[in-house]
Amino acid sequence: METFSEALGGSSDSEGSGDSTDSEDSDFIVDEDNLFDDPEVDMRDFCLNIDDNLEWVGDAPITTENVAMSDEEMEVINTDVLQYDSSSNEAQMKTRRELDIVKNDKNRVRVVCKGTIPDMGILETSGKGGPGQRNINGGHSQTVKTYEKEHKCLQTRKIKACNYKFLSKQILEQLESNPEIPIRALKEQLERKYQIQMSDMKVFRAKAKALQLLGVILGGQYSILRDYLLEVQSRNPNTTVKLQVDNSSNPASHTRIFRRIYICLGPLKQGFAAGKRDFLGLDGAFMKGPYPGMILTAVGLDGNNCTYPVAYGLVESENYSSWTWFVKNLGDDLDLTTNSNFTFITDRQKGVLPAIAKLFPCAENRFCLRHIHENMKRKWRGKEFKDCLWKCATTTTVQQFNLAMEELKKLNNDAYEWLKAIPPQHWSRSHFTGKAHCDALLNSLCETLNSKLVKGREKQIISCLEFIREYIMKKLVIVQKTIDKCSGPLTPTATKTLEKIKGEAAEYRAVFCGNGKYQVTGGVDQCVVDITQRTCSCNKWEVTGIPCKHTIATIWDMRRNNENVGIPETWVHPTYWLKTWEEMYSFKIEPINGRMMWAKSTCPTKLLPPKHHVPIGRPKKKRRRSATEDDSATGTRTVRCSKCGNVGHNGRSCKGQAVGGSQASGSDVGQNAGGSDVGQNACVGQNSGAVNKRKSPMV
Repeated sequence: METFSEALGGSSDSEGSGDSTDSEDSDFIVDEDNLFDDPEVDMRDFCLNIDDNLEWVGDAPITTENVAMSDEEMEVINTDVLQYDSSSNEAQMKTRRELDIVKNDKNRVRVVCKGTIPDMGILETSGKGGPGQRNINGGHSQTVKTYEKEHKCLQTRKIKACNYKFLSKQILEQLESNPEIPIRALKEQLERKYQIQMSDMKVFRAKAKALQLLGVILGGQYSILRDYLLEVQSRNPNTTVKLQVDNSSNPASHTRIFRRIYICLGPLKQGFAAGKRDFLGLDGAFMKGPYPGMILTAVGLDGNNCTYPVAYGLVESENYSSWTWFVKNLGDDLDLTTNSNFTFITDRQKGVLPAIAKLFPCAENRFCLRHIHENMKRKWRGKEFKDCLWKCATTTTVQQFNLAMEELKKLNNDAYEWLKAIPPQHWSRSHFTGKAHCDALLNSLCETLNSKLVKGREKQIISCLEFIREYIMKKLVIVQKTIDKCSGPLTPTATKTLEKIKGEAAEYRAVFCGNGKYQVTGGVDQCVVDITQRTCSCNKWEVTGIPCKHTIATIWDMRRNNENVGIPETWVHPTYWLKTWEEMYSFKIEPINGRMMWAKSTCPTKLLPPKHHVPIGRPKKKRRRSATEDDSATGTRTVRCSKCGNVGHNGRSCKGQAVGGSQASGSDVGQNAGGSDVGQNACVGQNSGAVNKRKSPMV
C-alpha cells in the first residue's frame, strides 16, 4: 500500500530497473560485452476482461423514478427491505444538504433534513394509491405522513455523509482499471462530480479502503483460476500447466487452498529449442498484492542478446522445496536429464543451488558477479578491489586468471583468500566450458524481465499471470518487426561484435604450421588456432561461439592462399545466424477469449486463496537496498555554503565558519576529544569521537 506522501505525487518507489530506486553506487559492475537489449513493450493499456458480476456481487441499486420531496420530516412504514444508509448518503451528496436519520428500525425510518429534505431516490408515484401512498420495487407499500414542498435552507459544500467509506464505494470501478491514479487527480474528479469539499487525507483513506475492498473482491479469481488455465492451454497447444494445492487440506472437503502454479507456454518452449543456446537465468521476485508469494522466472537469450522468457510460476516462497519443484518442471519441458550439459546463471538465491545440484549434477552453474561484488564490498571496498575482481572474471585463460589473482593477493591477502574460496568455474570466463556459447557474467537477463513485470506483480493471481502472458505476447511481435527489417547472415548484435573483432584482427598475422594449425602473432600477443577443431588458445572462440581476432586473421590468411573457407560470418555459431533468430520468433503466443467464453472446469473442488496474516504496519514496497550502497544511490546531495564554502549548510544558516573549515566562531561546530576544532567534518556531521550538536541539513 502506498504512503500518503507517495500517493499525492502519483508515484511510489518500487523494484525494477525502470525507476530511480534501482540506481546503484558508482562502482556498479557492468558487463559491456553482454548488454542485454530488450524492446520496450507498452503495457499501459492492459485490462483483464473478466465479468464484473462474477467477481463482485454487491447491493443491486434500486431503480426508481425520482420524486421531489421537500418536507420537514418524513416517516416510512414497513421498510425492512430497504437500506436507507446508502440511499440517504447518495441523496445528501446529490442535493448537497444534510440529512439526519433519527429513527431506523424494522418498522419505520424517520429522516430529518437539517436544511431541506433532498430527493431520496427510492420512491415512485403509484397510479393506484392515494395521495399519501407510495410503492417500492417489489410491491411493498409506504405511507408518507408529512409532505411539504417549500425549501428555505441553502445548499452546503460540507456533508458529513461524504466520508471515506462512502467515497471508497464510488471509486471501486475506477481503481480497478487504474489503481495508480494520484490522490490529487482523484480528489479533483470527486469534487467536480459532487461539488463538495474534500481533504487530501479523506481521499487517501478512501483510495486505501477501495483498494482493500478490491483485494477481497478480486480474491474470487482463485475460484475461476482453473477456467483460465484451461483457456490458455486450449489456445496454445503443447502448453504445460502445473497447479499444486496445499497438502494440509482436508481430503473430504470440497475446497482446496492454492499453493503453487507453473506455466510454460508451448510457443515459448518451441522457440527456445529453435534458438540453439542452452543457457538460462533463474530468479525470483516478490508479489506486491494482498496475497504473498514469489514469481519465479526462467529466462533465456536469443542470438541478438535479447531476453527470451521460457517459463514462469507463482510459489509461496523462495526455498529449496519451491525451487526444486520449479526446476524439475522446467527440466521436463526442456527434455533435460541428469547428464545434460546445460548452463544456468543464478543469484545464489535460497535453495536454488541445491535444487540444481540435485536434479542436474552435470550442469554448469554460474554465479552472478554483481552479487559476488556486493558481498566483497562488505569488507573490501574501493575501485582497486572492483577492478581486480573484474579482471579475474574477464580473463579467458587460466594463466591470465592466476596472474590476476596474484595482483589481488598483493593488494590484500584476506580478500584473495576470500575470493579463492569461491570455485572459479562459477564466475570466471577462464574456466567456462563454452557449452552455452555465451560469456555472460551477470544475471541481468532475469532482472530485466522482473523490471517489466513490476506493475503486474501488484495484481491478483489471474491478472498477474495474464499480465505476464500478454507482455511476452507483445514482446514477440515487436521483435518480429525488427527481424523483418534486418538483412545479412547474422543478427545485428552479432554483426556489430564481429565487425569490432575484424578491426582488431587487422594488426595480426597468421603463419601456417601444418595439420590445420596456425600461429597468430600481433605485438606481444601470440596464440595458436586449430581451424579443424575450431579452437584458439585464447579460449574466446569456444566460450562465445564467435571467432576471435586470432581466428579472423587465420581465415584471411587461408583466403589469400586460395582455400575455400568462405566469409568469416560462416564460422560463427548458428545461434547468431539471422535465420535461427527468425525461426526462434516464428512461434507466436495465441490470444485468448474473454471470461464469458472460458470453458468450465470439471474439477469438483473449489480453489481458495492462500492463508495470509497481514502484519502490523505499512507493507514494504521499496527495493531492499544493500548495506554497502552509498547515499549517492538515493539521489541525495550535500549542500555547500555560498559564503564560507563549507559543506553541510547553506548561506542562510551560516554561522561564520572559516573557509576550508579550519576555524569556526559559532557554537554549532563540534569538537573532538582533544578539544580542537573538527572543522569541515563537523558541518557534515562526521564527528569521530566527538559530539556534534547540530544536525546537518541534507537535500
